[in-house]
Amino acid sequence: MNNHFLQDPNLSSSAKGVLAVILSNKDDWRIYPDEIAKRSKDGLVSHRTAFEELEKHGYIRTVKKSLGRGKGIQHYRFAQDIPIADDYFEYILEKFEKKLSPETVDNPDDGTLQG
Repeated sequence: MNNHFLQDPNLSSSAKGVLAVILSNKDDWRIYPDEIAKRSKDGLVSHRTAFEELEKHGYIRTVKKSLGRGKGIQHYRFAQDIPIADDYFEYILEKFEKKLSPETVDNPDDGTLQG
């Protein structure tokens, strides 16, 4: 883990601590603010404020996907130890969309690939 975020004067100690907790998990770990709040004695409001701060400064980016009409929204959060640049976030989104799309399968009727 790079210590850039720990030296960033724009981040509060709370935001730095939350980001350190996030980055200490496995790369494929899903980020849930409520779960992180359970790991400390700080309240949920404090953690949500830290998340907002990290998003404001680019350390966390969030993608919201609809689960269908009336079924809610799924949040996918991406975090880094340095601010996520816009062009890199576009790259992440491309990879993310491919991962969420159905796998290509062979169409036995006409021999073409279905996506």
